[in-house]
Amino acid sequence: MKIWVDENIPMGKEAFSAHGEVFPFAGRELTRKDIAEADALIVRSITRVDARLLDGTPVSFVGTATIGTDHIDQDYLRSRGIGFSSAPGCNANSVGDYVTAALAHLQARNGFPLAGKTLGIIGHGHVGKQVERKALALGMRVLKSDPPLRDAARAAGGDPDAYMALPALLEQCDVLTLHVPLTLDGPCPTLKLAGADFFARLTRPVVLFNTCRGEVIEDTALAAALDAGRIRHLILDVFTGEPRIDQNLCARADLVTPHIAGYSLQGKLNGTGQVAQAFRRHFGFTDQWLPEYPAPARPVIDYADLGSDEAFLHHCTAAAYDITADDARLRESFREKDAGKAFDRQRRDYPVRHEFPSYTIRRLPEGKRELRSRLAALGFRIG
Repeated sequence: MKIWVDENIPMGKEAFSAHGEVFPFAGRELTRKDIAEADALIVRSITRVDARLLDGTPVSFVGTATIGTDHIDQDYLRSRGIGFSSAPGCNANSVGDYVTAALAHLQARNGFPLAGKTLGIIGHGHVGKQVERKALALGMRVLKSDPPLRDAARAAGGDPDAYMALPALLEQCDVLTLHVPLTLDGPCPTLKLAGADFFARLTRPVVLFNTCRGEVIEDTALAAALDAGRIRHLILDVFTGEPRIDQNLCARADLVTPHIAGYSLQGKLNGTGQVAQAFRRHFGFTDQWLPEYPAPARPVIDYADLGSDEAFLHHCTAAAYDITADDARLRESFREKDAGKAFDRQRRDYPVRHEFPSYTIRRLPEGKRELRSRLAALGFRIG
């Protein structure tokens, strides 16, 4: 069996080599000729998989080690009887950590208090649920909008009122974070979901996050909202036209990162493992492959009195994940002759980042019970 695996999928060779020869490839450069003898194809979000790539090839299984599937023509795969798997939820906790780190940074460095603020989550799937859990630990009020889940709750006899209509949510929030798939049609298309009407409904300047897909926001409408003072702080991990992105828009954002919100070591290895198991099920193999998760170099964070619980909480999140370092690297790359190649290189060579549960907080004073509870809710271990 011949298995083509994106070279940037961690432990890709180890996950699939037990059942054939593994051929690594660069995700943006794959052609039909390359996979003329391939039995299986394992990709990431930068490789478009459709008839143009697969027609005439023997590929019988496609896997993407990502939660997003907008780069896969699933209708075509079904018409050809080609097996398919994505990795839903694999990096949900990683994105939750990213949003937490950014919020803690805004509180510590920009004087944006989090307690009592209202966070609106648009898209309440695997990622949205993790963001909700962590936002509650930060003392925030959470509102949610997800029309498909609202309809599903109504059909199942559940509580559809757990999900608000988007216009009502927009009117009440201090922070908005987008966690929807990119869909072009159907009852709830998300292409340019955040357009002029979206921003016109805001009743106060907001903090806006986008960590799902760049095309969910209409860039011209976002620029107009910035001009009008409707956006207080802007955090962007995804962009229209990746890898060649709008540097003028980046200059107006508080934090910009190269589509790496879900790039924790655990998130990436979870994706590899989920697709590896789906591959085995498809071909009838009975063995399993599970990744090993190494510990960080400094897995212990000792308590220090930094003047407030919020300051120590920011210290913990920054020790686990320094989001400002990712921001600085991306901005520095704009100096390079080919910023698009630099964007891809940063994703390919992204430094190892561990999720909050990889770290243990020690020596918390007995009187810090609320802080202990909040840190545990964020995912940290308490020693």
